[in-house]
Amino acid sequence: MKKKLLYFMPDNPMSGKAGNTTRLNQLLTYFNHIENLEVTFVSLKDWGLWKEEEKKQFSEKYHHIKLILLDKKHKSNFLKYFFLYKIPFFFKRNSIDMTSWILRKEFSEIANDEHFDHIIVSYASWGKIINKIKSTSNCIIDTHDFITAQKKSNRKKIGKFFQDEINILNTFNEIWTYSVEEEYIFNQFTNKKVLYLPIPFPQKNLAQKKNIWKYDIIFIASNNPHNIQGIYWFLEKVLPYLQENRIIHIIGKIGEEIKKSYPNVIIHGMVEDLQEYYDNARMAICPMLTGTGVKIKVLESLSNNIPVVTNTRGVDGLSQKNDNGCLVTDDEVEFAHYIETLFKDDAFYELMRGKAHNFIKNNHSLEKEEAFFKNKFS
Repeated sequence: MKKKLLYFMPDNPMSGKAGNTTRLNQLLTYFNHIENLEVTFVSLKDWGLWKEEEKKQFSEKYHHIKLILLDKKHKSNFLKYFFLYKIPFFFKRNSIDMTSWILRKEFSEIANDEHFDHIIVSYASWGKIINKIKSTSNCIIDTHDFITAQKKSNRKKIGKFFQDEINILNTFNEIWTYSVEEEYIFNQFTNKKVLYLPIPFPQKNLAQKKNIWKYDIIFIASNNPHNIQGIYWFLEKVLPYLQENRIIHIIGKIGEEIKKSYPNVIIHGMVEDLQEYYDNARMAICPMLTGTGVKIKVLESLSNNIPVVTNTRGVDGLSQKNDNGCLVTDDEVEFAHYIETLFKDDAFYELMRGKAHNFIKNNHSLEKEEAFFKNKFS
């Protein structure tokens, strides 16, 4: 008999290439190829901004997975929106909860209609979606991030944020995390099983380095506030210290946020083939002064044997902070110095490429995670 899995993630896997959707597509691919698994994927139509063609794309890509789209707010129906979302919102008790009464009700109807062996929910902030479920399913919270750390600017309420997050995590049977720091915190403050699942990537061959590079420096990012702050720090503080012939290529939605021109900076915006940039880049940067959790763009670069110059926040969550292919500093002069060293010292550059290759090979094995999911869900 096939096992049944109910998987909730508010985001749209067909939209964009941010880190969260990269991981979402990775998991959907695993589930789609497990023969003895029947999967239902629930997403939010009004959160993920699903288009009709994207629904079709989903069914074509994940033909073994059933797609259900719910609404968080039901704005098209004023009475539902006002009485079942707006009013309950003012009386909610959990400070990080993003669910609504009607969303919890509709999700529970799906979960209670048939027995699911496992239910996976993404993000602690959506964890209360299981509150009305009556089944005996194994409930798993796929945390993605430590929500309390995102609220650190509101220090007067940090204790409440933390307690509310722990309360949500404790309603699940298992807690998944991609970060070693978060694994430690969740192990210390919950009474549940915590699994550290480092995000895997396919291992690229460590080929002979090129003599000519199409792209000197790449920065790939979405336009979240942490990336915006980071790229402006780089452009204003670091760029003036680089040699004039260093070309920086900025890829992704982050380009929409750069409102003035900078010398030797090329903004590409959203691109069709991201791998083309990874295949032809000499190095990557990840200016990151704030933020939480593992940075997917750092791991993607390292998995392509590309050295990364980043800040302390850029290596958050990694199981190995040193000898991993990253050069880490929070000083703008040293940041520029690391970039120049990777250009000028070929032996050092090759050493960093080797460290990136070995780090991914030893810590982010695709085969190991595939075996984990197949064993757990089949």
